[in-house]
Amino acid sequence: MTKILVLVFAILALCACVYGRSVPQLRTIYMGDSIFDVGTNKYVKNSVSRCDFVPYGKTRYNQPSGRCSDGFLIPDLINKVIGLPFSKPFLGLKGGSQLPLSINFASDGSGLLDSTHSDWGVVSFNEQLKQLGQLANKIPMMNLNDFVVVISSGGNDIAANLQNLANVDLEAMLVLLEKGLEQLYKYGFRKIVYSSLGPLGCVPIVTSDGNCVREINDLVEQFNWQARAIVLGVAKKFPGMRGAFVDGYSLIKSYVENPNKFGFQNGGGCCPNCLSHKNTLSGLCKNPSDYVFWDLIHPTEHTYTLVTKEFMKQIKKIL
Repeated sequence: MTKILVLVFAILALCACVYGRSVPQLRTIYMGDSIFDVGTNKYVKNSVSRCDFVPYGKTRYNQPSGRCSDGFLIPDLINKVIGLPFSKPFLGLKGGSQLPLSINFASDGSGLLDSTHSDWGVVSFNEQLKQLGQLANKIPMMNLNDFVVVISSGGNDIAANLQNLANVDLEAMLVLLEKGLEQLYKYGFRKIVYSSLGPLGCVPIVTSDGNCVREINDLVEQFNWQARAIVLGVAKKFPGMRGAFVDGYSLIKSYVENPNKFGFQNGGGCCPNCLSHKNTLSGLCKNPSDYVFWDLIHPTEHTYTLVTKEFMKQIKKIL
């Protein structure tokens, strides 16, 4: 009987080792623009691209948190599913403190190109890569594989030129995306998830009578198609690299075109004046979850919640 008890305790001890602290902790890193920015915009000196004023965050927070929506963003929702605390803005981390399980580099207004909204005081994708390099140097190489790097970048490069699409340099954007993914591999990260650009031709700031602008969406589709090939191609090129592409474009476009089918009442925006610091809250809707978009550009938490399901499918594929 004693030998049996010893064997049982030995098995339990082994299970504790396998399923306990020795198992790597899944962590997340977020890069990109306002779709992922959970507050970086509050820490950028003289930034004019911010969402830390009323009524942003009204659904979930007592005060604006810097999130460009009525409530949670995709990083918040992903972390909730995984069981991680909300990501912390890299620029808000204090030196010497323990690194959080989820770190956020995304900056409202940021683009793949350094020139995109450079006069707005935003952190470009290239600058975010440099910041991530600083972080990677502080983490043992063996632990970098614990991280899933999730990226949403490129939308602002097109959005900054909606009045003249001929100025959009898709080739330069795609080159920088590929170089960025390769740099992440050199740092030691092995799990990458890239989000497609959203249907910019369907955002309230450009739509007419609820109809999406075909010319803008055609350009976005062209970028997404090539970006997907790059993400999956880089994953095949480097040993141990795993890459996934999230097609949020098709999902959000379908919500705008058939809102009732997906639980929305309106394919437009809840808060038409929210982008202005001096907004009067005129026209602010009572229930943001009825709308696909929160303001003239950014989706509502309801939209993000639906899209996050696709993110989780893709993340599971590369674990």
